[in-house]
Amino acid sequence: MFDSFWRSFFLFLWSGTLVLAQDVPKAQPLIGSGEVVKEKSKDLAATLSTQKEARTMRLSIPAPRGQIVDRNGLALAQNRVVYYLALNFPFMDKATPEKILSFAKDRMEAANKLLGKTWTMPDDKLISHYQNRRWLPLVFSLEEGLNVELSNDEQKKLAPLLEQGSLLLQPAYIRYYPKENTACHVIGFTGKTRRLPEGPITDGDPLFEEMEGRDGIELTFDAMLKGIPGEINLLFDADGKLLSDEVLRRPSPGRTVVLAIDYHLQKYAENALRENARNGGAMVIMDVRNGDILAMASYPTFNPNEFVFGIQSKRWEELSNDPRMPLNGRAFRGEYPPASPFKLVTALGVLESGKVTPTSSYYCGTDLLIGDRYFHNHNTKSDEGNMNVITAIKRSCNTWFYQAALDAGADPITTMAMRLGFGERTGIPLKAEGKGYMPSSADHRIVGGELANISIGQGRVLATPLQVCQCMTAIGDGMTLKQPILVKQVQSLSEVIVEAYEPTVRRQINLDPVARDAVVKGMVAVVSGSGGTGHEAAIKQAQIAGKTGTAQWKPAKDQRLAWFTGFLPASQPVLAFAVVYEGRPGEKISGGSYAAPIVHEVFKKYYDGAPADDALVAAMKDVPKAVSLEEGELDENGVKPETTEQVKPAGTAPARAVPEQKTLGGFFKRLFKRS
Repeated sequence: MFDSFWRSFFLFLWSGTLVLAQDVPKAQPLIGSGEVVKEKSKDLAATLSTQKEARTMRLSIPAPRGQIVDRNGLALAQNRVVYYLALNFPFMDKATPEKILSFAKDRMEAANKLLGKTWTMPDDKLISHYQNRRWLPLVFSLEEGLNVELSNDEQKKLAPLLEQGSLLLQPAYIRYYPKENTACHVIGFTGKTRRLPEGPITDGDPLFEEMEGRDGIELTFDAMLKGIPGEINLLFDADGKLLSDEVLRRPSPGRTVVLAIDYHLQKYAENALRENARNGGAMVIMDVRNGDILAMASYPTFNPNEFVFGIQSKRWEELSNDPRMPLNGRAFRGEYPPASPFKLVTALGVLESGKVTPTSSYYCGTDLLIGDRYFHNHNTKSDEGNMNVITAIKRSCNTWFYQAALDAGADPITTMAMRLGFGERTGIPLKAEGKGYMPSSADHRIVGGELANISIGQGRVLATPLQVCQCMTAIGDGMTLKQPILVKQVQSLSEVIVEAYEPTVRRQINLDPVARDAVVKGMVAVVSGSGGTGHEAAIKQAQIAGKTGTAQWKPAKDQRLAWFTGFLPASQPVLAFAVVYEGRPGEKISGGSYAAPIVHEVFKKYYDGAPADDALVAAMKDVPKAVSLEEGELDENGVKPETTEQVKPAGTAPARAVPEQKTLGGFFKRLFKRS
């Protein structure tokens, strides 16, 4: 019977071995052998010429879809065989609609009674199938129009009915995501290419439903993953019995796509977001040395296995209408104000302009009057005195960056931002990657309050977590902006590399060493220095250089963002990272308290769980610590930082920083932090 054919056929597909179909007469050759017994051939020819119900047909065999694996070969997307319940129509002499429906409904009712189901099919489809396609099975285990897989227990219960031959288990291979939600926004999901034909059989009709990529890597690499269909020739006698089956061309399985993602880092990042960023968030981790994306986690997640059979409308509405947007790949699609991590860009820009130096000092007050508006510091309770760039980064002093930006002008900052990849897509092979936005003087003159907002990563500046992480790799490297790599290579079934994606440099950035050194020292002080805002990110295994951030995000809903970005080890960067935490309406958050602990958790778990020969851990072992420069200490040339003072404005625009006068007034001002 056809059931035996399917079982033998799928054993052939999966094992690569040619299997004898049990229902084929003994003289029939092995499936796919291409040998024909002459006497049998004559008999079949006679059958075809004398019995109009006999059929021969040439059908397409969908190819098994290729795998998607992580950088170490761990499967993230593969295939499995499932079984559906189908009607197996015999030839009926003088088949009337009533006769066809009676046969079909009797068999479906018997199956439903055994399984406790209510599966059915419209009368017109039953009649049409018999008239046009009765040689092929008709699946009726359907709910809301979607195929329903039979469990092992259900298959056993059906055994008595299956022996009668009018019902059969129709197999198909479908997509399977063994790690479920892990990296779901990167991998994507599949759907049916099209429904099975319902009219008369034509050459090339598929044996069973084909799958295609709908999102993520499944979509971008669909052509490589789907493989090349095979072809089979089937011959039936007048009673619908399969007489001959010959595989004319074996299906060629799809390619294997090898991601740069490290499953363990990805899982640690997703777990940390799930536990600590319940409203939503993202984390990206990249290799500074070559641009590999080792983790690109977004939360909330979804299970791509829900899409395999076709997602039910109720569940689709739940996912689509969930206010936390679980289908949104925040790590590469979410566009956020980058907040204080952008101060690193501002610092590099103003330092390279020459109008601000590593020892230039500005007064860090609670606010600064620009035009007719006061722009506030994150610390609105007390002034913090004079600071150089290192301490300004450590303390994340807004008013320092306002003044430095106004002195240097917009161009050094916006140009540096574009050098570091802001305002342009990274080019990873995923659709709908966010571009972000970087204002430019080419569009209009940027001055005053707009420049102040830009200097601290607010206003119209937008970036994805991936762009921010890419920026950290560039600062960590100092010389180049590397192309982020999400896919390492594509392999054949025999593991031959057919496509490789080598590290490439997007552009030379050649950061000024003095400017970069000052910025990195400030980043080290954020995590390790006294009064730094990112202490909760620190781990004992490596020194982290980082930057906290808190952004106004959705003012109408009183929602904020918390950021923590950076790289490690500080003195010889190997891994760069960016974390964003989406606050709930009204939630008071900060980068140091909400995002930095996520970084701590992820890297601590990675170090604790890494094998002894882990390449990344080995690259970060025995790296000397970087030295941060605290306010008032000597710089690397033995020179004391300048001690210029910015007088807190009182209704007038601020003057440029001027050297502090050595008077008792200046002493008391610093002592009591009063203006």
